[in-house]
Amino acid sequence: MIMMMRSSKVVDLLLMLLQLVFFVTTFDMVAGRNKVHVRISNELDVGIDLKLHCKSGDNDLGEHLLHYNNSYYEFSFRPAVLGGTLFHCRFQWNVDDCTALHRFDIYDARRDSVRCSECYWKVHLNGPCMLNYDDHNHYDLCYNWKY
Repeated sequence: MIMMMRSSKVVDLLLMLLQLVFFVTTFDMVAGRNKVHVRISNELDVGIDLKLHCKSGDNDLGEHLLHYNNSYYEFSFRPAVLGGTLFHCRFQWNVDDCTALHRFDIYDARRDSVRCSECYWKVHLNGPCMLNYDDHNHYDLCYNWKY
């Protein structure tokens, strides 16, 4: 009899847990976190190709090659529930047989979650600039490279 009560409680607990997981995922998709879309464009200079490699703690998006002013790379994701999402990228290009290698956090939830769900970036020689929706849609939110 005692053994039956314990297994019944275990089943009830498992069913409750399953309902909680279902609620969290459904809430996430319907009313919770919206997808974030990131787009990165090469605005370095004529004839300079940009290699980029972006990662988060659990996603490696691979290496991509962007030609000047006519291509872009984009990806989408759902931010973490507790707001700790971070995607960092490595940027590399060659000028006069010299390789430039820089790093930048292309999406940092602490910085970007209130600023954009469509986060558009243009990569320049001196750093990346983000589209500023609050200021007439100019790419004037500019940052220095992290070395």
